[in-house]
Amino acid sequence: MLFLLLTILLVLAAVYVPGYVGVRLLGGSRLLALALAPALAGAIAGIGAILAALLGVRWGLPTYLAASTLLALLGWGLARFGLRLPTTVLDGPLLPHSPTSSGAALHWAPLWLVGAAAIALAPIARQAARPDAVLERWDTLYHLSALQRVRETSDASSLHLGAISNSALEPTFYPAAFHALAGIVPWGSTPVVLNGTVLALAVVPWALGIALLARTVLPQVSWAPFGAALAALLIPATPWNLWIHLSPIPNLSAFAALPGSLAAAAALWGALLPRPRWRSAVAAGLVVGAAGLGLGLLHPNVAVTALILLVVLTAVTALPHLRTTPLLAAVPLLAALAVLAVVFSPLGAHVTGFDGGLRIPLWRAFMEVGLGLLTVWPMALGVVLAALWWPGLIRCLRTAPLRWVGIAWLVIAVIYLDAALDSPLNLSAIYYRGQDRVSMPLAMLSCVLVVPGLQVWSRLLPERTPQGPPRALRPLTIGLVLAAALLALGSIPARDDNAAKNLAAHYPGRGRFLQPDERALFEEHVPQMDSAATVLASPFSGAAHLYALYGQDVRLPVAGMAYSDLDRELIYATEDAAYNPASCQLLQEHGIRYVYQERLPYAHHRTSDSVNLAGPELGRVLFETEHSRMIEVECDAG
Repeated sequence: MLFLLLTILLVLAAVYVPGYVGVRLLGGSRLLALALAPALAGAIAGIGAILAALLGVRWGLPTYLAASTLLALLGWGLARFGLRLPTTVLDGPLLPHSPTSSGAALHWAPLWLVGAAAIALAPIARQAARPDAVLERWDTLYHLSALQRVRETSDASSLHLGAISNSALEPTFYPAAFHALAGIVPWGSTPVVLNGTVLALAVVPWALGIALLARTVLPQVSWAPFGAALAALLIPATPWNLWIHLSPIPNLSAFAALPGSLAAAAALWGALLPRPRWRSAVAAGLVVGAAGLGLGLLHPNVAVTALILLVVLTAVTALPHLRTTPLLAAVPLLAALAVLAVVFSPLGAHVTGFDGGLRIPLWRAFMEVGLGLLTVWPMALGVVLAALWWPGLIRCLRTAPLRWVGIAWLVIAVIYLDAALDSPLNLSAIYYRGQDRVSMPLAMLSCVLVVPGLQVWSRLLPERTPQGPPRALRPLTIGLVLAAALLALGSIPARDDNAAKNLAAHYPGRGRFLQPDERALFEEHVPQMDSAATVLASPFSGAAHLYALYGQDVRLPVAGMAYSDLDRELIYATEDAAYNPASCQLLQEHGIRYVYQERLPYAHHRTSDSVNLAGPELGRVLFETEHSRMIEVECDAG
């Protein structure tokens, strides 16, 4: 637990300090620096790891500090050159003082936020039970092994990390900024580091970023950041809920950094309208571009989402000024061209050809969007929040300064529906045609819309008099606050059950990669095994965790990896190696000393199932459970 807490603190410092310093050196305000810092950290880690690999430098905390120092020097140099960020709506405090009762109520904001965070995270912590808990999701296997490889080789380059998905370890591209950030942690086991890094990147940037986005959109509403942050912690489709639900870790980490980046872009764009000064425009373009690059190195489809939102923001807000400053139209046009360039590039081709995803009926897709029952942890609380954001959406569409937020929500909602229906339009192709990922930007905008929605609903309350609030208002307010608290607390059973599906030792109807008794036997016996010798097993078995958990060499450590011809030959050789010298020799030539078998496979596949066919005559049984066993190969190669 100490290592988990230290990991969270170190990653938060690494995420916020370098970007904060760099933006402040360019004259940006404190809030603007906080908004941009997470995405800038992605750029520092992603670019720094690539350069470190090219220069032959080991990646770790000292390398990250060196890259952060270079960013600070760059910011100082640009400021000396005369580039300064403009004054924006994010200047000043996050929660401006209000002389009304809302200003007094904001004194209790930290307690409300802590309570909301406890409601959101306590069920996950209860089901995890231990800081090195391993999520039973396909993606978790990949990221555990990928992080172990980064820590083992000190190479976190996005140009190399994809090597983990093939047994020949041939370098291929995979966006690795998340793994580079996790790779700076010098202590703890790989599962502890993975869990701590996810929590650090998913929770604080998401809640703070949405608060800053609300502050940018509604600067005149003193309680807007608090209201939006409260919604951000409680709304079901949060990054940490998606972590337990599906575990697309780089994706959710990037989406958590998106709200702050969007807040900064909107604030800077508003400061530059209607006639931008070139020095301020260049400085703003550089920091927003660097943040976009960081999002892309965390995960490219989040950078595409940011560009789509930038198109909406700049097109809608620039429209009234095009007569006087027609060059403003170049910004949304360039952002739209960048979207097309990414989607139709070789990088986009990796995902746009994906076929699959959860397809649902049309009526259900509209119900999910309309009732707030998004595919990530749908629960009754989502319906309550939808009742708040729908009036906010209508108000934004009818109010010129807020219209871009409403249109952005509609655009993301259309992409969500496309993913839910597996539409032939393929608008969601960059998201693997999955509404799980699209749920997060839709939730982000919905949290902001909650604020104007609450303003609309507040008109139904009795009006204040010059002498003070009417007597009926205070009990009514207390009743509404208590009802909201009970509704939030009422979501705990649903959260607990959703967390149990992928964290509990057993859950009805859901298989497990790694069983509790397997892990206990691993802890007991693996230290006695030869760590340099190779384990051959199905990549869907618990043995795939041996590499990430203990550094044991495993031939197929990632679920879903493509088999080479040699991989198939080795797997088939286990069937008769006990009495076929040629098969035995093939295993020995490639270092296969251990074979791990499953009696109850997590996933059936003709090739990987073949490793389960050999009997105990293959060698000495080191340990076994009711559903699996580890054999030390002792065949005769002749």
